Amino acid sequence: MASNSPEKFIPSAVKGPALSAAAGLGWLSVALASVCCVLPLAAVLVGLGSVGLGSMLGGISIYFQLGGLLVLGFAWFYFLRGRRRACVSNACVSGLPAQAGERRTVVALSVATAFVVLFAGMELAPRLLRTFASAPALAGASQTGLPGAASVTQAGAVENAPGGVAGAYLRKVLAVKGMDCAACVPEIEHSLAGVPGVRATQVSLRNQTVTIEYDPAKVSVDRLVGAIKKAGYDARG
Repeated sequence: MASNSPEKFIPSAVKGPALSAAAGLGWLSVALASVCCVLPLAAVLVGLGSVGLGSMLGGISIYFQLGGLLVLGFAWFYFLRGRRRACVSNACVSGLPAQAGERRTVVALSVATAFVVLFAGMELAPRLLRTFASAPALAGASQTGLPGAASVTQAGAVENAPGGVAGAYLRKVLAVKGMDCAACVPEIEHSLAGVPGVRATQVSLRNQTVTIEYDPAKVSVDRLVGAIKKAGYDARG
């Protein structure tokens, strides 16, 4: 005798290879978004900062960020499309919990999304500031230096030396190429901190400059430039 009870459908799970592919694409997006921050830092840690990865990657870092965002979007699309295909023909019952593999993939993609947004934000925020900030504001910011230090004019004269002692400390603003990520700041600060005679540094991602307070009796500008280059960035006096 046939039963009149409605047929129960069991949800079809997204196949394992599809889940692995979606998660793999998520981690690939993280790798793309972080490469311009992680590689220069890794080069400094292993003593290869002089290679200049930060400067080389700085000009093309935006393409890595956009590539990471695109791959992440495709990863979510690939996962959700597989989930939808698994639910065709009323095969999914509303309210039933997702299978363990699907939950792990959602977690992996969520974590990947957080990292990509973090690295993309670190990269894009300075660019947006430079793009939308007014020229007078940028010029004023570039002239803002470290307090208590002398200024070096284009003619090389010393101004505002602390305590009226000319030449005690000077302040030098260097233009730096390739600083497009917040991770650049500690790399450059760490490299300059190891130079005798450097008292303080101020890194500006927005202006692409480094302001250094230093003792000219202990360190030259060429050595300051060399310390920045050792961190992987091209500096100009």
